[in-house]
Amino acid sequence: MTNRRWAATAVMGILAIGLASPLWSAAPVLAHARLKSSTPAKGAIVPVAPSAVEIIFTNDIQKIAGSYDIAINKDRGPSVTGGPAVLDDADRSKLSVPLKPDLAPGRYVVNWKNVSDEDGDPAEGAFSFYVGDYTPNTVDLTNDAQLERVGAESEETPAAGDTPTSSEDTPPSAATSASTPAAVVTTTNGAESDGGDGGNNNVIWIIAAAVGAGVIAAIAGFAVMRGRS
Repeated sequence: MTNRRWAATAVMGILAIGLASPLWSAAPVLAHARLKSSTPAKGAIVPVAPSAVEIIFTNDIQKIAGSYDIAINKDRGPSVTGGPAVLDDADRSKLSVPLKPDLAPGRYVVNWKNVSDEDGDPAEGAFSFYVGDYTPNTVDLTNDAQLERVGAESEETPAAGDTPTSSEDTPPSAATSASTPAAVVTTTNGAESDGGDGGNNNVIWIIAAAVGAGVIAAIAGFAVMRGRS
């Protein structure tokens, strides 16, 4: 077979892979509804206690009882949530919850969870805000940084010896878990992990199928060109 015929066969294989490539873009993409903004804002110091907390997510969330929630606790203290979380029917990227009146000055921890309306991926997270004449101290700021890890998709497993040994090093969400509904903090981790593994497996199978199609097309082109020779 001449070099020209070999080149033609290779081109046919490449074209077959190219035609199959749209399948790759159809692979599932994780579409978690992450926190986009909130009122009060993350880490904000508000002089007057707010009447509610509102969170805007990066996409719409499902309106299924038990799949979404916002819970607020006084730092290492009782719940100050004044009622159930309410999803805005006109804009389901907005979720709010009322607060109890006359909050005392101090730090307040917000835990939230939801399920994306795009593909059913669960998500959770946490942040804090401050009320009144209160200045965050070093421990507060350290704990705020730890809250950033709540719901992180690629959270590292602490090595031996890295486990916090004092209450000051424990994330506030864990310290207040006794008064926070268990579902707010723990429900979504397993589901999120399962969803991520399924998406990766689908991508692998689709890519394997596309490469296989290209190989088959190349072999067929080789046979055709050889028959003509």
